[in-house]
Amino acid sequence: MKRITMILCSLLVAACAGNQPVAELDTDTAVHCHIEGKVHNRPQSDELWLFVGIDGMVAQSSRPHTIIDIRGGVFSCDLYLDEPQYCELVFAEELANGSWRPIDFMADNCTVKFDLYPEDKFMKNRIEGTGAAAEYQSYKLQLRALQDATNAIREKLKKEKRYNTKEYDALIAQIEAIEGNTPERTALIERLQAMSEEEEYTPEALAERERYNAERKATLLSIIEGEPSVARLAMLARQMVYRLPDQEFIDAFEEIYAINMPMNPMSQFCRRQIDGLNLQVGSHYVDFEAPDLDGQMHRLSEMIAGQKLVLLDLWASWCGPCRRASMEMIPLYNQYKNRGFMVIGVARESESTDAMESAIRKDGYTWPQLVELDDRANLWSQYGCINGAGRRILFNDEGEILAFDPTIEELTAEVEKHLGAPKAK
Repeated sequence: MKRITMILCSLLVAACAGNQPVAELDTDTAVHCHIEGKVHNRPQSDELWLFVGIDGMVAQSSRPHTIIDIRGGVFSCDLYLDEPQYCELVFAEELANGSWRPIDFMADNCTVKFDLYPEDKFMKNRIEGTGAAAEYQSYKLQLRALQDATNAIREKLKKEKRYNTKEYDALIAQIEAIEGNTPERTALIERLQAMSEEEEYTPEALAERERYNAERKATLLSIIEGEPSVARLAMLARQMVYRLPDQEFIDAFEEIYAINMPMNPMSQFCRRQIDGLNLQVGSHYVDFEAPDLDGQMHRLSEMIAGQKLVLLDLWASWCGPCRRASMEMIPLYNQYKNRGFMVIGVARESESTDAMESAIRKDGYTWPQLVELDDRANLWSQYGCINGAGRRILFNDEGEILAFDPTIEELTAEVEKHLGAPKAK
């Protein structure tokens, strides 16, 4: 990815993440984006975190490019970049609460103005700019118009009691009539969660959902398949953040952006996502190099030579589900580590390995550990894991992937299948 230089925040003395001093201003760049805005009816909000790049805010391991103070309901920042970039603003208190709604925009050689409202009024947010910023916003407004139209239809169906089935409404009424977390209420909630879409929605509601999804897809494709631009590429890249989109979007990338804009960071992101998310059982694992906690580089293929079964554990100190899954494996690893079963951990961390080292000591992992610091090598995305959930990949001595994210029961069964039953004590 091209170097991103930075940054003068007009309302800060020290604006960078981690309370580091602002870097020396480098104005020898192609893009100077001035960001300014107002925050309405959010007295609790005193900071906005700015993330630069399509994968800048996808994982909790990513640190912000800049922290912007909100003073008296206003904020301002000057951003210097080598080229127009996809960016996101996030309110700091939403991040602290673990649930946030990113405010996405394109930073171009212009002033981008924001009017931002509370989370329950986010549809009132307004973003104005020129160039790529205006183009990207126009595409967002096209999609919002579709959403507004279908919301109106859905509200009409709900008002006329034609949106949810009678069975669904009756179950909701039963749940609401029970106070407290009783076993009866819990059982009813489980029934509700087990309902299929056909059980939950009327045929009219399902037809409306299908119509909207088809129209939204067609609109997105018409945008993406236009004359190549960074704004259109950003719309495409957003479809690939957590999962692979329908094949038409992948075809558009291969036929348009991979050819016309191959070196753009968003194109490179799309390529990693397509390759990583296309990994499946039967594929060969992706080889890579990464450092250990002493900074010594290791190649995966060399570390696992001679092993019969390998589990690659992509985890992070900040990822609770990852750590719980890793701790579950400790007894199995201890039982089979001398019989050809190996675990390799790769922790996705930010800025330092301090939290990782603390987690290793606390949780008791004894297998080799490597680190992916600040996504320098994009190791997680090579395995189709860009978000914060981690991933575990099991493969055999021929490098063939046997399973993704096996439960401890499934992993135990695979280990016993390949290495035999546990030895009697």
